[in-house]
Amino acid sequence: MKQITFISIALVALIGAVFAQAVPVITVDGAINPVSSDYIMRCLKDAVAESAPCIVLRLDTPGGLMSTTEDITRAFMASEIPVITYVWPTGGRAASAGVFIAYASHIVAMAPGTRIGAAHPVDMMGGSGTDSAAVMMEKVTNDAIANLRAIAAERGRNPGWAERAVRHSESLTNEEAVTWGVSDFTANDINELLAKLDGYVFGQHNGDTLRLPNPVPVEKPMTSVERFLFTILNPNITYLLLMLGIVGVYLELQNPGTIVPGVVGGISLLLAFYAFQMLPVNYVGVALILLAVVLFIAETQTSTFGLLTTGGVIAMLAGSFLLTSGNADLFVISWKVIIPTVIVAALLIAFAVYKAAQARFSKPVTGNEGLVGEEGVVTKRRLSNSRATFVQVHGELWIAVGDDLQPGDHVVVEKVIGNKVIVRKK
Repeated sequence: MKQITFISIALVALIGAVFAQAVPVITVDGAINPVSSDYIMRCLKDAVAESAPCIVLRLDTPGGLMSTTEDITRAFMASEIPVITYVWPTGGRAASAGVFIAYASHIVAMAPGTRIGAAHPVDMMGGSGTDSAAVMMEKVTNDAIANLRAIAAERGRNPGWAERAVRHSESLTNEEAVTWGVSDFTANDINELLAKLDGYVFGQHNGDTLRLPNPVPVEKPMTSVERFLFTILNPNITYLLLMLGIVGVYLELQNPGTIVPGVVGGISLLLAFYAFQMLPVNYVGVALILLAVVLFIAETQTSTFGLLTTGGVIAMLAGSFLLTSGNADLFVISWKVIIPTVIVAALLIAFAVYKAAQARFSKPVTGNEGLVGEEGVVTKRRLSNSRATFVQVHGELWIAVGDDLQPGDHVVVEKVIGNKVIVRKK
């Protein structure tokens, strides 16, 4: 009897394993940028190729780039399998770009304590106080509203609240989102989400039904490369890479052959340039930072007693603040990062400038020039067939030219001409 029971349990488990449905689960817990977009696209393509019944996007984002968001929404709208956006975990949000992504999904669920909204576009072009900038922002806002209303009509979501989310930056809690027809339901975790999805009817046109009798969530994390690139697209990280690159390359130029600063600086600069080509930046800020570098280099070639270095520090500080000015908070470099970074960079560069100036204006200590000012002693030693007077300096014998030189006199070298030294008595 026990054997029959064991066999029955094993058969049930085997049947369950055979008919289990793998549901890909991807997670975006940060900004919507080109890297997160590529990650979502890759996983969606793989899910379609593997004939997955659907794909779940766990989302917690403060927003992101509009161009990247449009790429994601177009992919969701054209997806061959249902896309479920799950705003998670508790305390998470789908703000700004997250609203567009959620609206483009076939089904939207939210964890308790989450929120969605505040989708108003932010001026990333600077000059928000000008009339032309205001007109441009109005155009961008109207275009975003039209886009979101079109998506809402296709997915059967509330178009009126979509407009308020864009124009007035309104937000909803998870419970309010269900009431307003923005979210479909609330789920505490991924297992409850999958349980509620089984038999769920979605799509206002065809009334499709999602069948998930035995779903198994399968995590599809970012690759190591994707996670690394996603991290450096943080504007604070990008800025640190930029400053590290500038300091490293500068130190290498001042001390050729040290290798390590040049290699680290070069790699850091390339990574920073990669990130900045994807992030909105103010090119006046870039120009000021480059000007700072030029001033630091000029300081080593001229004697301005720190004037050019001071100007370079001011230009670097101003450029750092202007670099992301006018952007959304998501793409602004924190002043808590800028100030200590500029201070450390300025100290390192000032030290390098000081050492370069010290080497430039200090007395030579090697070669013939290094003998000037050194003391010597007139020696009795004479070379064969020579009446020349010799002086011993640093253990070496030099032909000495001077007034009334006697053996044993202490002299000071005033000039070196070929193999002769002009001396005077001490």
